[in-house]
Amino acid sequence: MHIDKEVIKNRINNKEDISLKTIADIIAYKIYESPENMGTEANFLAAAETISQYISETFKDLDVFKDHLSRPDKRVKSINQFADTVYNYYQDKQLLSFDIVKNIISAAKDINLKMITDIVAYKIYQSPEDKGPEFNFISAETFVAQYLSENFKNIREFRRCLSDLGKGQYAQEAFADLVYKYYCQKKK
Repeated sequence: MHIDKEVIKNRINNKEDISLKTIADIIAYKIYESPENMGTEANFLAAAETISQYISETFKDLDVFKDHLSRPDKRVKSINQFADTVYNYYQDKQLLSFDIVKNIISAAKDINLKMITDIVAYKIYQSPEDKGPEFNFISAETFVAQYLSENFKNIREFRRCLSDLGKGQYAQEAFADLVYKYYCQKKK
């Protein structure tokens, strides 16, 4: 039988379990540092939700979870390792929605996405579809966000694809070409 996720979330939110609260704080900070940053409160809620989901799926009860964390000489290391494990789980489960990608681009939280968007905007500028810099950028941002949200499950998958295309500007240009071709097909 799975552990009730609400019980775990309550233990985190009510600070009943200091190790769970510490893990939630570590994960919320990792989210804050990432392109997926949604603000302090939303990051903490996402961390609590992810922890409760992970524990519910992985451990048969809270005692087994506690035993996992409470190895005497490794407590701090265990908490940090567990936070890393749950954060990786979060990243794998974090689905890329159109709005999330658009927010990442708008806030320039991921330099690769920003550069890809700029390259697509430049390609639009060079085409008969040119409508001026601002409109070109908005169009490019929309198509990059749409392309990513339709073709990639999460940011990690996108980054893997980008690294498969090459390094640095070469990879960005190759990916921008894919998005621009997608843009041209949508226009037909």
